[in-house]
Amino acid sequence: MLQIKRLRDVKCFLKYLSSETSCSIVRRGCHGIGEDVITLRIRGETLKFPHVWLRDNCQCEQCYHKTAKSRILDWNMFDVNRRPVEVRQDESSVNVTWDDGHLSRFNSDWLKFRSFSERDQTEYTRELYRPPKRTWRGEEFPEICARHDYKKIVVYDEALHRWLHDLSTYGVTLVRNAPGDESALDALVGRVGFAKRTHYGVRFVVQHVPDTSNVAYQSSNLQPHTDLPYYEHCPGVNLLHCLVQTESRGGENTLADCHYVAEYMRANHPEQYGLLADTQVEWRDVGVENGEEFHKLYRAPVVCLDGRGEVARINFSVPQRGSHFPGPIERVRPWYEAHSLFYELSRRFSATFKVEPGDILAFDNVRLLHGRNQYEDRDGNVRKLVGVYVDWDEIYSRLRCLKVKLYPRDCY
Repeated sequence: MLQIKRLRDVKCFLKYLSSETSCSIVRRGCHGIGEDVITLRIRGETLKFPHVWLRDNCQCEQCYHKTAKSRILDWNMFDVNRRPVEVRQDESSVNVTWDDGHLSRFNSDWLKFRSFSERDQTEYTRELYRPPKRTWRGEEFPEICARHDYKKIVVYDEALHRWLHDLSTYGVTLVRNAPGDESALDALVGRVGFAKRTHYGVRFVVQHVPDTSNVAYQSSNLQPHTDLPYYEHCPGVNLLHCLVQTESRGGENTLADCHYVAEYMRANHPEQYGLLADTQVEWRDVGVENGEEFHKLYRAPVVCLDGRGEVARINFSVPQRGSHFPGPIERVRPWYEAHSLFYELSRRFSATFKVEPGDILAFDNVRLLHGRNQYEDRDGNVRKLVGVYVDWDEIYSRLRCLKVKLYPRDCY
């Protein structure tokens, strides 16, 4: 009796191995095909995939264009109630036959990378969607602000990938050894995609300008702010190339990670945090630049949240906050108190440093507040920086292209 039991155990074990290494077939009504999901064993994990999702993401040439990498199934003919009748699986692929006779083919690694398990969802987000952000305080700045070499970035994909990954993670990087001409940013931006044009042009020069249309073009203290909060589609990243640094005292840059500031307020001052996240503010810029008139208005809170309640965008600029308050009068004073607290915390958790000629400071314009200490130009040494904006859409796109090229995987 004991030998029979052992023999049965061995047969079960061999059958299990067979199911992991060779083709297995499951038909409707069996354990693997449920009412709404298919259960598969992939790379040692048991994973569930909804019928409707599998049919929508069929990878056959009738439903998916390989070179365009686009779904081409006719939605007029799509039936959300379609059911599988048979599943064939081997080590590397899964074939699903549907009740209308259609056959869907999937790569097993492709399925696992897109599975509905929490771990795989996290891996997909980290590996392909966007690198996770790491927040920081001012004293951590020397550690988190990675230094990158200009010449390596414009030549080597690996260096470009490291730079963009650090920029995405920490919101700030320093590129060193850039050429000393106003067009040096063009090659750097060209490696990413293209610049974002605003009413200040594609490139803009930051230096002291009498009777300026922008307070940034002065030598006085520049308060912490985000650029262009009056744009609905605000520039994502600011690149500032230092051509000439003042020899006078001052001119230091200040940076504060307002994802850290917002989370600090959420934990320690939840009422004020709620006011900054819920209250609409009107942002404004009116003037003339290069002979072109502009009158920009946009409404959004200081702290903008995404659908998961996480910080997606920071809007903050004392000079460019409009005078119209689009809210109830009872909220005005509490909002100003919350606004002042946000400002003071940003100063408390900020970093201060001074760029040198040949440095390109790149930072996340919808995450960090940046400012500058007062300085005084001297004859023969007029502080001068050249700036360019790049949207995060272009940066994330380039990161993914580089990821697929440098670290190829079947699941991408």
